[in-house]
Amino acid sequence: MHRKASLVLEDAVRNIYTVVAFCADNKVMELYRVQLQKIFKRSFLHGMAIGFGFGFSQFLLFACNALLLWYTAYAVKKYYIDLPTALKEYMVFSFATFALVEPFGLAPYILKRRKSLISVFEIIDRVPKIDPDDHSALKPPNVYGSIELKNVDFSYPTRPEMLILSNFSLKVNGGQTVAVVGVSGSGKSTIISLIERFYDPVTGQVLLDGRDLKLFNLRWLRSHMGLVQQEPIIFSTTIRENIIYARHNASEAEMKEAARIANAHHFISSLPHGYDTHVGMRGVDLTPGQKQRIAIARVVLKNAPILLLDEASSSIESESSRVVQEALDTLIMGNKTTILIAHRAAMMRHVDNVVVLNGGRIVEEGAHDALMAKNGLYVRLMQPHFGKGIRQHRLI
Repeated sequence: MHRKASLVLEDAVRNIYTVVAFCADNKVMELYRVQLQKIFKRSFLHGMAIGFGFGFSQFLLFACNALLLWYTAYAVKKYYIDLPTALKEYMVFSFATFALVEPFGLAPYILKRRKSLISVFEIIDRVPKIDPDDHSALKPPNVYGSIELKNVDFSYPTRPEMLILSNFSLKVNGGQTVAVVGVSGSGKSTIISLIERFYDPVTGQVLLDGRDLKLFNLRWLRSHMGLVQQEPIIFSTTIRENIIYARHNASEAEMKEAARIANAHHFISSLPHGYDTHVGMRGVDLTPGQKQRIAIARVVLKNAPILLLDEASSSIESESSRVVQEALDTLIMGNKTTILIAHRAAMMRHVDNVVVLNGGRIVEEGAHDALMAKNGLYVRLMQPHFGKGIRQHRLI
């Protein structure tokens, strides 16, 4: 019972970005509450039994002491032994000593739990800088999808001295597909984190349709974004639950259509239990390619106007890369604002603009063919992947 509750909590903490990106924190809390209720019912009976046993033992202890006191007093009175005062004083000191000594026996346990509780309450009492439940924030009826990072400086809170982005500016028009490439640590994934508002910039602004992201209700904002990460996030439940995580009221037909678009329906249908197959701990029973296709199906079902793809095909084994690539190609060719981080040449042919980062700044920008003609950093970054990308492109 405790293991199931811990599993729900562990899943949520490990996959916190996916949970908040799909606005599923309320669902996670509900799942956790259900598991805690089951534990409460079982623990309540267990606690009652322990409490009854402890209470009964204490009753016997004090009943025996009372009986001993009565018997001693009776004996003294019967045989005219003048010890009542001595006995009373003995009993007073006996109980007083017991009351004083007992807390000292519990002191190590109290201190041990106190240290744990301090850290727990520090987290509980922490006021988040980004409030997801600000009901006074904007919730526009329509989203055009124009995104702009304007003069952004950013460093992670754990490393405030290290600027990841410096005076960074980038504009993506509504419905446009932009690829971001760059050396490791140049700030590619940071752009995704800022757009999802996992963090706020140190200086500068991140704008959606010309308005600062801080003006929008956070849950509303994330409900209009679809995120596919480099490492596919799969929860320890069924394939069905993993896909409808994006939209819990989706119909069976909508779920299967999303799986078809993601090239996942065929392999799911071939499993003994189909969509009700349990995937094991964080999807251990699935291949990386299968997990990524399920993650893509989740985003397809969400049908958000803004797509954020963070190297969504980089960790896929070669035999699955073509199938995943086809699913990603289908996904980004829709009329959505798409920002993708990738190094595969096959994907670059479907984008409207390519942005090349180095040291937190844009050093090159333009169409794939134009950047290839420049023979600059873009060519050097793409060279190891270019031949492979062409072969995959021909297969597609």
